[in-house]
Amino acid sequence: VWEKNYKSNYFNPNIFTEYSHSLGDHNMKVMVGFQSEWLRQRAFTAQRDGIQAGLPSLDTTSDNARVSGGYDSWTTAGFFGRINYDYKGRYLVEGNLRYDGSSRFLRDNRWNWFPSVSAGWNIAQEAFWEDLAEKVNTLKLRASWGELGNQNTDSWYPFYPTIDYKTDNGNWLVDGKKPNTAAQPKLVSALLTWEKSRTWEIGLDWGAFNNRLTGSFDYFQRKTYDMVGPAQELPDILGAKEPNVNNLDMTSKGWDLQISWRDQINDFRYGVSLTLSDNQITIDKYPNPSKNLGVVSFGTSVYDGAKLGDIWGYTTIGIAKNQQEMDAHLAKADQSALGSNWTAGDIMYADLNGDGKVNNGQNTANDSGDLRVIGNTTPRYNFGLNLDAAWKGFDLKLFFQGTLKRDYAVGGGDAMFWGGNVNKWQATGFTAHLDYFRPDADDPLGQNLDSYYPRVAWDSGKNQNKQTRYLQNAAYCRLKNITLGYTLPQSLTEKFYVQNLRVFASAENLFTITSFSDLSDPELIDAGGWGFGKTYPLSKTVSLGLSVTF
Repeated sequence: VWEKNYKSNYFNPNIFTEYSHSLGDHNMKVMVGFQSEWLRQRAFTAQRDGIQAGLPSLDTTSDNARVSGGYDSWTTAGFFGRINYDYKGRYLVEGNLRYDGSSRFLRDNRWNWFPSVSAGWNIAQEAFWEDLAEKVNTLKLRASWGELGNQNTDSWYPFYPTIDYKTDNGNWLVDGKKPNTAAQPKLVSALLTWEKSRTWEIGLDWGAFNNRLTGSFDYFQRKTYDMVGPAQELPDILGAKEPNVNNLDMTSKGWDLQISWRDQINDFRYGVSLTLSDNQITIDKYPNPSKNLGVVSFGTSVYDGAKLGDIWGYTTIGIAKNQQEMDAHLAKADQSALGSNWTAGDIMYADLNGDGKVNNGQNTANDSGDLRVIGNTTPRYNFGLNLDAAWKGFDLKLFFQGTLKRDYAVGGGDAMFWGGNVNKWQATGFTAHLDYFRPDADDPLGQNLDSYYPRVAWDSGKNQNKQTRYLQNAAYCRLKNITLGYTLPQSLTEKFYVQNLRVFASAENLFTITSFSDLSDPELIDAGGWGFGKTYPLSKTVSLGLSVTF
């Protein structure tokens, strides 16, 4: 019998007031306020074995009673203010100031100031723009700078070292009972505080030809300071796990573009809208002076100057078609650091530094042996494209979306990709996996010396190192939706008391343009967290519909 009692209370008061005043063409508005969040939750569970007389309740069980429970709480509070000023709608200025506190930090590190300021210049409102107003009727230049804080931590109480104490948790018996267990907690930092990001941005908005052509462009740079990064490596003699501290700074640079065109020619209306964005992130500071590639966070090696998402891997020469070819390669490039018993059907890796060996050197960015940055997992040039048209009751809409640049490195544990080249408990067998190395001319599946996959070798990861041969191009373009409809003339529908009647057909995920492996979906790389190809695939859906308004 298992019973649970859970209670949660969440309060989120927001109190603010505004004051506006105009003096001629000068307009001003002031706002001040207070905001708070308060979460309290409590849980209690009880479990007991040996149900008696078929009655599933705690008091009708006989043995092995177990109880657990907990009480958790966190609170935030913030005071904020804002001042807005504009003159004739031409010059716009806004200033914000926040003072926020969080219970997730100790008292001395709990509160922080977060200011921001922005300004805009509506150029199209200037007198000198009057002659151009018919062609370019909207033109606004804007800029902003601001700082924000992040108080979300993995633990609600990151400054408390908590012993992992559990009752009846041992795997042995003492006097016929399981003993209680306790585990040494990781170290904590009393200096843990807010993560802070400072962003500046410049942008331009425009509208031309009677607003048929509209758009905006923004360029931004965001520096994040005091991020809680991976714990700094300390000697094993410490005897405990290193504490998380505010030890990482990084910079994100990017831009966003939105542009659209809408027009009508007699009864034909049409529109095109495009959004396109890009950004890259660089690690500015992290205490990894040796630039050890084994220090990993955010899925990438972390050291000063590293690009977030960099993929370090080997360069592939090819698959040895026979033993003589492999022996000739090994005579020039010793691959023993990556495995043994190299034979026909195995990967031949390139000796890029010319030392006669294939390895990762000291596994640092400065001495990486034959490892190189072979790609980057960051999605770049993400886009969305909307097309629509209407003519005499017919309407058509298409929406495309995708990523123009992204790499994906297949890992040795990605069973859905490697097929039979993994341990036998996860080996898979799809049509694509049949393109593996087969030297025997009498093989039932036929000889295959120019295969995509190496020979099948269970529990051998030597051929599955991250490498250029199996680096996937994750760029794609997908038709997410297409809808075709027809609206009957109102003069016809009014005869049977219907104001509007529309029939339509719609299709989702109709086709995708990509060179990514057919064994997975480039749109679902980050979904689920289960790895390559282990997320339920997107479905192609076709639907018919009828919309009636009386």
